[in-house]
Amino acid sequence: MRLERLTSPAAGAILAQDPVVLLPLGTVEVHGRHLPLNTDMLAPEYVIDRIEEQLPDVLILPSLHFGTCDTQTEFPGTLSLGPKLLYEVLMKIFESLYRQGARRFAVVNGHGPNSAPLERAALELHRRGAQLAVLNWWRYVWDINPDWRGGHGGGQETSAMLAIAPELVRPDEFEPAKAAGISADMPANGWDNVLYRGVNIPVPRTDVHVTDNGWLGDDPLESASAEQGFAMLQAATDWAVQLLTELKNMELPISREAKA
Repeated sequence: MRLERLTSPAAGAILAQDPVVLLPLGTVEVHGRHLPLNTDMLAPEYVIDRIEEQLPDVLILPSLHFGTCDTQTEFPGTLSLGPKLLYEVLMKIFESLYRQGARRFAVVNGHGPNSAPLERAALELHRRGAQLAVLNWWRYVWDINPDWRGGHGGGQETSAMLAIAPELVRPDEFEPAKAAGISADMPANGWDNVLYRGVNIPVPRTDVHVTDNGWLGDDPLESASAEQGFAMLQAATDWAVQLLTELKNMELPISREAKA
C-alpha cells in the first residue's frame, strides 16, 4: 500500500499496527553512454512493485530519487546530495514515521554509495528500538547467483534495464569499460583503488579520471539480456519478500532510552 494514497487518519491507523515501512531509494547519475540517468531508481521501483503484489500490507513510501554520488558530478546530468545531507534526509523521513509508531523499516536501494548513509541511519534507529534493513538489490543477487555479479552500468544493470525499460537502452553506444590508473606502475583496480607491486591501495579520484564513458566493471555490455534481467529481478523480489516477512515477525531491539 502506498503512503501517499492514504488519508491521514488511514495512515495513522496503519502505522499503529506496526507495519513494515519500505522506501525505494536510488539516484540520478551517469551509467555509461548507453543507460538512463535513473537506472538506480528504476530497478528498486520495479522490485517494490512486485513486492507489493505479494505483500499488500507493507507500507511503501514515495521514492527518493536523489542519493550521494559526489565523485560523478563532472558527468552531465548527475545530481548528488552528498553523504551528510542524504543521511539527514533519511533520518527526517524515518523520524517522522518513528514518532507515529513505525519501528520496522527497509530500503530497497539501487546505488552503492547510498549504503554508508543508510547504515549510519540503521545504527541510529537501532539505538532507538527500531530496525532498518538495507536491501542493496544488485549486491544480494550476487549471493543468490554469482553469475549475476556486475559492475556499475555493466552487463548486470544493462540486463535489468532491458527487462524494465528496453526503450531507454542504447545498444549503439555500447563500448568496453575503461579504467585509467594514475601511472604506468599503478593501474586502476576498480573505482577507488590502484595496484602497486601486487598491493591494492585506495586512491580516491573523481570518476571522470577513472573512466571517461561512465561505466566500469568486469561484466561486458554484450553479456546483457532481458532474460537475465527478468531472472535477476524476480529472484531479488522473491528473496526480499521472505526478508520483509521475517522483519515483520522479528523481535525489535530494546531502545537505549528504555535501558536507561
